[in-house]
Amino acid sequence: MIFALEQEKGNFKSRVFGGFNRHDVIDYIEGLARERNDLLRDNQNLRGKIEALEERLDAAQEQAEPDESARDIAAKALEETRGILEDVRRQYDGVCGDLNINVSQAAHELGVVNAKLSALQDTLKTAGERLDAVSERLQSAGETENAEDL
Repeated sequence: MIFALEQEKGNFKSRVFGGFNRHDVIDYIEGLARERNDLLRDNQNLRGKIEALEERLDAAQEQAEPDESARDIAAKALEETRGILEDVRRQYDGVCGDLNINVSQAAHELGVVNAKLSALQDTLKTAGERLDAVSERLQSAGETENAEDL
């Protein structure tokens, strides 16, 4: 049940000044959040099944009578319950593993986006400094020209 955004991984539309299309990033994050919520819901359902099976197991053990047939019935119920519990445990472990993978993928993608946004911020700062320098040169050139006219 791994979140199906593999094909979208790193395929955000670029903006004019670099970076990513904000809506693509938001859609990606919202998709990861939905998948996380689905996995958490599955996890909660599986925990409920485990509790129900444990209660069933406890009830079967309490109802076991000392005669041989009751013991056989209880033993069969116990084995059946253990098998079901093992299946539920495997499903639970799978859900937990999928959730960890999705969390890791999301953290990686957000790290990449953060690095690119930081680089964009540095580039914009440098461009602002260049614009300030050009503005100062233009202003100095204008003042020099006015002084020569006098």
